[in-house]
Amino acid sequence: MREISNALKRRLEDLTVPNHLAVIPDGNRRWAAELGLSVMEGHRAGFEVAKSLSRFCRRIGIHTLTIWAFSTENWKRDAAQVSALMALYEDWLTELLAEAIEEEVRVIHLGRLEGLPKGATGPAAAAGFPEGLPISLQQGLIDIENKTAGHERNVINLAINYGGEDEVSRAVGKLIRDSNLREGNHDGLDLANFLDTAGQLHPNPDVVWRTSGEMRSSGFLPLQSAYAELVFSPKFFPALTEEDVLEMVAEYSARIRRFGG
Repeated sequence: MREISNALKRRLEDLTVPNHLAVIPDGNRRWAAELGLSVMEGHRAGFEVAKSLSRFCRRIGIHTLTIWAFSTENWKRDAAQVSALMALYEDWLTELLAEAIEEEVRVIHLGRLEGLPKGATGPAAAAGFPEGLPISLQQGLIDIENKTAGHERNVINLAINYGGEDEVSRAVGKLIRDSNLREGNHDGLDLANFLDTAGQLHPNPDVVWRTSGEMRSSGFLPLQSAYAELVFSPKFFPALTEEDVLEMVAEYSARIRRFGG
C-alpha cells in the first residue's frame, strides 16, 4: 500500500477517521449527460473513481468501505445498461482480486446472490436477467470472497443486487430457521447476527455518504445505519476527488455522536 505524504498526515492529525464508510455513489448518468457523454461512459467513469477512492480510503485509515454498486431497484433500467453493468462488475472483480490479495483486503458481497427479491422479477426479466445476477458474476463474487476470507487489514463490501428491505427480509428468515433449530431455547438470538454484515469487525457504518445532491438513504443498510452520520455531497460521483473524501472526514469529525446518551 502506498504511503501517505507528510502533508496528508498533518491534515489527518486532528481528524477522527471513520472505521466504516458506506457510500451511495449517485450521479453517474447525470454527470455523463452534462458532459455530452453516453450513459455507459458515465458508469465507467464511476467505476474508475470507486477504484481510486477505495485505495485512498485505505491509505487514510478507513478500515471498512461499503459501496452500493447495484440496488434491487436498478433492475428497472434498460436491458443494454444492465448487461453492460454486469460486465463491468465482472471485470472489476478480476482486477480487484489481485489487488485485494496483495494488500490483504477482505472482499464481501452484500445482497442477494441468487434469485430476486419481491417485486424485482418483472423488471429483471424485462432487462434480460429473469434469474437475477448472471451465474458468472455469482461465481466471481464467491471466488473473491473465498480467496480473501483470511484477510483482516481492510474490508470492502460490494453491495450488488442489494436492497435494505430485502436484506431485513432475508435476515428474519434466517433468524426464524435458526430459532426453529433451537427447540425453544432462544437465548442470544439477535437479528444483527443474520444481517449481511454480520461477523465483521465494523458491521455498522459510521458515515453514510451520498453524492449528487440527493438527500436520502434509499434504505441502504437500514438497521446498521441507525446511528450513522449522514453526509451529502452535491457532486456527481464521477467528479469526486481525494479532497472530497477529506472534506467528508472533516465533516464527520465535527459531529458529536451521543448514540442516544
